Formats: sequence, C-alpha cells, structure tokens
Amino acid sequence: MAQDLMKTIGALQDAAVGRCRKRIEDAALKAKGLLRTGEQGDNESSPAQRPSCGVTSILKRKHGL
Repeated sequence: MAQDLMKTIGALQDAAVGRCRKRIEDAALKAKGLLRTGEQGDNESSPAQRPSCGVTSILKRKHGL
C-alpha cells in the first residue's frame, strides 16, 4: 500500500511540474510578444492603464502567471 501511495504522489508531482513548465513556456512566448510591441514606445501608456498593487498582480500582468 505504501508503494501505491508513493507512485500516486510521484505521478501527481510529475503532472504538476509538467503543467508548470507549460505555463512558463506560454508566458515566455507571451513575453516575447510584449517585448516586441513594447519597443514601439507604448511602454509609457501601459502603467497608466492599470496600476499594480503587489507582486502577484505584476507577475500576472507581465508573465501570465
């Protein structure tokens, strides 16, 4: 029974890591697009649109996390 639990825990960990990697890859692709559009001079208007209050909101806005 203990080995079954360890296998289950290992499978859940692998699934969680896989989802995190996918989210990081998606965020990296999104960030590349933001950097390209940001070079056109729109950086000054972006902070005025939505003020950020904390670390979580900044990460969500900039990286999609």
